[in-house]
Amino acid sequence: MTMDELISLAEQCLEIVKGLDEITEEDARDMILSGEPDLAIADALDIAYSHPELYAKFPDGVYELAKDPDYMAIHVYLDLLKTHRKR
Repeated sequence: MTMDELISLAEQCLEIVKGLDEITEEDARDMILSGEPDLAIADALDIAYSHPELYAKFPDGVYELAKDPDYMAIHVYLDLLKTHRKR
């Protein structure tokens, strides 16, 4: 996945959790600006932890990244994404 694709995916994730935790959202936006969109995605997944129904709304690309142990910050959410994923 290219950096532009990761950034786009991170932006989509932040839209899903928009308004739920402004401090973490701001940190996630900083992660995007600093070239760490995977950490921004992890922040969005962290915000969704309090609202597990939101995991079903995350794009398929997030699920694919979660299956990759190289993306450890996202990989830790794999079971939650599997459990709540749309079928």
